[in-house]
Amino acid sequence: MMQKKTGLSSTLKPKDFELIFDAIMEHSKDGLFVVDKNGVVVMVNRATEEMFSFKSVEVLGKNVRDLVEAGFYEPSVSLQVLRQKKIISLIQTTRHQKKILSTGVPISDAEGQIKFVMVNDRDISHINMLAASLYPEKLSKDSLRLDFSDTDLASAELEKMVVKSPAMVKVIQMVIQASKFDVPMILTGESGVGKSMIARLIHQLSRRRNYPFTDLNCAAITPSLIESELFGHESGAFTGASAKGKKGLFETADQGTLFLDEIGEIPLPIQVKLLKFLETMEFIRVGGTSPIKINTKIIAATNQDLEKMVAEGRFRQDLYFRLNVVPIQIPSLVERSEDILPLALSFLDRFNQELNTQKILSQPVCQVLSQYDFPGNVRELENLIRRLVTMTEIDCIGLEHLPPLLSKTNMVNLKSIPETRSYQGKTGAFKQQQLKQAVEKYGSQRKAAKILGISQSTLSRKLKKQDPPYFSG
Repeated sequence: MMQKKTGLSSTLKPKDFELIFDAIMEHSKDGLFVVDKNGVVVMVNRATEEMFSFKSVEVLGKNVRDLVEAGFYEPSVSLQVLRQKKIISLIQTTRHQKKILSTGVPISDAEGQIKFVMVNDRDISHINMLAASLYPEKLSKDSLRLDFSDTDLASAELEKMVVKSPAMVKVIQMVIQASKFDVPMILTGESGVGKSMIARLIHQLSRRRNYPFTDLNCAAITPSLIESELFGHESGAFTGASAKGKKGLFETADQGTLFLDEIGEIPLPIQVKLLKFLETMEFIRVGGTSPIKINTKIIAATNQDLEKMVAEGRFRQDLYFRLNVVPIQIPSLVERSEDILPLALSFLDRFNQELNTQKILSQPVCQVLSQYDFPGNVRELENLIRRLVTMTEIDCIGLEHLPPLLSKTNMVNLKSIPETRSYQGKTGAFKQQQLKQAVEKYGSQRKAAKILGISQSTLSRKLKKQDPPYFSG
């Protein structure tokens, strides 16, 4: 029973428990702080000492009420857990104004009475520092400020992002500012640049963060079903409809955020209904007669040229203007080449943890990655690293493990480019060579674009940049 409930092996001896416990208390990066049912501190680990800038001897045996009164930190999450008898998370501020995300967990006996409260502490001050570094220097102190201490969700989202290049810093600046306002947004950029991650970040930085974030890839739903998916349907509205009816994504995202990826794929009749919703915040389910009023924020995304689609009559101009209140252009990976290696190492670390491996990238591989501009953008880079970690038998990933598009032969092509050309020129020529080889290998632009994870129009546009241009079926 113990093994099932706690995930502990039955082979552990009492001395093993003591050894493991000592290691946790000494080396855990998260703070561990335990009080008894009266609020008296009974346990503090080293990480907590460092976060709160006190020694264990200063707090052990003392009541947390006295510690708060003495200014060690405030407020006390453990006291709130004792009062409310449930798990509570909040931000504590230390006497040195450091922000600590603290989660208190009640530990109860067999009768359900709280005996202890265990508090897990995490320093999030570096997140606030990161946010502060993103603000332009000319802004006044209070003109634009987002308080990350309201929640740990925004911190978690920012921690997952790799932001090294000036181009992406500018994007995050815009995201932080725009997230404070409840207006529609359109995210544009090539396939694979991370539009869905930016959309989620916007949601987590907004006042809607505690409500649902719902997303739909409009290109993945057939035109006949997309209306029902978005707006829901009443009982018997159409053949195959649920007998009980069904809520649509708008209702699911009430008070929260609805992210519509590939917005350009929505059929014109549905665009009319979407426009009406944006104007009135009301809609009618398929097969229904009564309007439903909700409050949902819309974030749209596309890798298409919506202005061109408007000119061609494939996208409603009034809907475009209604959605395009805050446009955010996310640069391709070649436009933020400084992010390639940090991203690659971040993915490597993640997959090593997930797959329980210890793979590393050799220096030549790092050089190749940094010089290749990834037409499939971040998604292509992520999939490449996953493939390398999965398929490489030895721990050190070398050039021989790279796929053909990144092989030694291609590196020779890169080195053959005259040294007098700029870095952008070199990587641009290298990219053109890879695209040309991909088209030749797969027989057509359409197939090559699908393999590379980009649209055929994007591939065609990139190939036309060659001198002379390269064309293929």
